[in-house]
Amino acid sequence: MTILRKTIKFILWLFAGLVLITAILGIMLYRNLGDLPDENRFKDLPYYKNGQFINLYTEDLPYYPEQATGKGGFIRYDGYTPNGRLPMVDLNKQTFGKPEHFAYYWLGHASAILELDEQRFLIDPVFDNANPLNFPLIASRFQEAPIERKNLPDIDVVLITHDHYDHLEASTMRYLADKAKRFIAPLGVGARLQSWGVPVEKITELGWSDFTMAGTVKLTAEPTQHYSSRWTNDRNKTLWASFVLEGSQRLYWSGDTGYAQHFADIGKKYGEFDLAFIEIDAANAGWPKTHMFTKQSVQAALDLNAKKMIPIHWGVFSLGRNSWYQSIDTAITEANSHNLAIDVPKMGEKYQAGFVNDDWWKAPELRRIEE
Repeated sequence: MTILRKTIKFILWLFAGLVLITAILGIMLYRNLGDLPDENRFKDLPYYKNGQFINLYTEDLPYYPEQATGKGGFIRYDGYTPNGRLPMVDLNKQTFGKPEHFAYYWLGHASAILELDEQRFLIDPVFDNANPLNFPLIASRFQEAPIERKNLPDIDVVLITHDHYDHLEASTMRYLADKAKRFIAPLGVGARLQSWGVPVEKITELGWSDFTMAGTVKLTAEPTQHYSSRWTNDRNKTLWASFVLEGSQRLYWSGDTGYAQHFADIGKKYGEFDLAFIEIDAANAGWPKTHMFTKQSVQAALDLNAKKMIPIHWGVFSLGRNSWYQSIDTAITEANSHNLAIDVPKMGEKYQAGFVNDDWWKAPELRRIEE
């Protein structure tokens, strides 16, 4: 009987432990999902149908698991990661003074600090692993960001392109809720932000072609071809967008997107861009219209009539199941073949006029020997 009682006691303690762990994980997950918007707000929009936002040129983004290339999926596969630390410049509060006429700091992947006409924009800031529980093996970072969120400078505008975990991080929004002056995001994302403590009066939501002013900078949301979700039951309940910033320079920020007619449409609408920040990584034959293959990224910059292209959405996460340097190599080769200027600053490096590429991504010691 003593052994039986001990066994039952052990099982009960084990069950209680599992219940506690499940409860903790459930609470963590809930805190990171964020609330959803009132759907009635969007019912009259031409790009909202049957309770979901839709793309302009294709309503369905195909997924062909049998055609997906590469290894790992969202589970980290070290064969694609750098063989060492990528070079970067460390940043802190003392790095920054007042916002400048123009300066750009790539924080890795799709995160950046962008200064234009004395306004400082913090774009899609993500500092942890890109999954709802910050697990280290799922969409995990190659290395830390060049600045910690606690060391961020004063921010005029937090700019969000959509609600995926590699672009919208709940912990960072909570931290910035009482610090940043404004939050600008696509339609519906404001509900997420409010649930994380961002005051509603700080939030500006934009639909496609809607604009707002940030100081003297005109900020317009434009279409992309993508989708949104933070869990299994909320696909396309919030909008996704690219952004045009017009001040002393005209800049384009692509957000996440597959290649489609919207680039040419935007190019015709605005005439030309001084700089186009374009995603170059995460495409795969298994999801061919959700992200751009790198040659399409260069074509997108050409469609936009961009004077110069700066690659984003690469160098931090292995989302396309390819070696970390594959996309940047192709981007350089393709841009050169079309006489398109392309600059590739390091993470944390201050980018301004007069920047000269040093080909840091070509260092052979950072590249694994592929089997």
